[in-house]
Amino acid sequence: MTLPEQYSTADEGTFGKFTAETRWGVILQNAIDDINNSMTNDKIDIDIGKLIEKDLIGFKKELVDNAPLRVFTPKEIETCNIPLSFNQFINEYQGPALTWLKAPWLFSEIYFYRRINAIFKMNSLGISKFWFEQFDIFNRLKRSTFKLSLHGVVELAHRYLNLKKVLLSDKNIDTESKQILFKEFIEISLWGNATDLSLLTNATYEDIKSLQGEKARQDSESKILINDTVLAWNKLLENPSNNRIDIVLDNSGFELYADFMLSLFLIQSNLAKKIVFHAKDIPYMVSDVMMKDFTILIDDLKDRKFFDVPVGSKDDIALNTVSDDISEYVKEGIFEFKTDSFWTTELPYNYIDPSETKYHGAQIHKELLNSDLVIFKGDLNYRKLTADRKWEKTTPFKTALCELATNGITLLSLRTCKADVQVGLKPGVDEELTKLWEKDHPGQGNWWVSSGKWAIICYSNGQK
Repeated sequence: MTLPEQYSTADEGTFGKFTAETRWGVILQNAIDDINNSMTNDKIDIDIGKLIEKDLIGFKKELVDNAPLRVFTPKEIETCNIPLSFNQFINEYQGPALTWLKAPWLFSEIYFYRRINAIFKMNSLGISKFWFEQFDIFNRLKRSTFKLSLHGVVELAHRYLNLKKVLLSDKNIDTESKQILFKEFIEISLWGNATDLSLLTNATYEDIKSLQGEKARQDSESKILINDTVLAWNKLLENPSNNRIDIVLDNSGFELYADFMLSLFLIQSNLAKKIVFHAKDIPYMVSDVMMKDFTILIDDLKDRKFFDVPVGSKDDIALNTVSDDISEYVKEGIFEFKTDSFWTTELPYNYIDPSETKYHGAQIHKELLNSDLVIFKGDLNYRKLTADRKWEKTTPFKTALCELATNGITLLSLRTCKADVQVGLKPGVDEELTKLWEKDHPGQGNWWVSSGKWAIICYSNGQK
């Protein structure tokens, strides 16, 4: 099979081109501004911060000048633990030299974040522990966004508390009701803080199965263009109470909180025995989860200076219950956190294969074979699953997965659509949504797929 080419930052009328021309510059300027807002009182840290700021300004000029993408130096590779796949891609790229505005979007975007990380590491190595180890250029935005989600955080905590009482008090809950709840928690994880949480108001199965609950579910599902939730449900029923589920995470803050909610439900409803969370190893894509973000989230849930609710109030009790339950599962080994540099390479996920021994692909494959279901969260993971290629939008999901479709890994992709790539649609859907989006966004009808207004839930059983 001849594979389609990948989306490029040079493709006219695409979200990828807009990202390269506009969004990356804004992200860099925000990073430059945050350097000054994050200085310690230590003179060495201040001096290093100024060097980092200078290099970030120079990096921004590269973008503005549409400079060629350079290889990482041997010192950068050693100091910053940069996988060799980046240099290999640049050296072997066929065609004209790669520049910021003429490169595969997937590669150049991930390379962009690696370059930012290298600026911090190279300037502070052996001099400033603060900038080298402790500082996350995106942490301020991550936490401020989570703090602004107070209403949703508290609301979902109350609904979790009510649901927990039901689950723990009745071990004979019928399968139909449990399946409905599974769908709701999957959708909460899918949409993050954009989700409608109304279905869990009382967390009684009578309410959930009512006509009003059915209508709310239908409204919520109307924006999900592909919904394979039932296939994932059937998979979990094959080995209830003994399933291991892996979650390859996307955003920190509320989305991670929603992922924890899904995970708590899976354990307490005896649909899973263990959850393994996979995080990033560097500050990445602005808001992606790093290992430190797990602890930060749990601490923020307990901190009444962070979430301003009265101590001893119902809100306080609900938030503490969630954080205590997460902490207890971590202590018991039921929740486990892992990271690997593979997740921050540009490599598509067909590299998760037993024959790929160069860039941790075989290692990741072996790890995920232990899982009964691997949930890939978010848009970037979807782009990597499909290699960010210009597939026809009716291309079957398994076709776009290439080798990953048949190498034994059972997976579920939860994605709100925020990029140009899309597969698995029924004939006519793309044309219909393009026309719909064009009405309010003249000349950008095809940007419906990067608007974040629609979503997909796609399943693959990993078998031929």
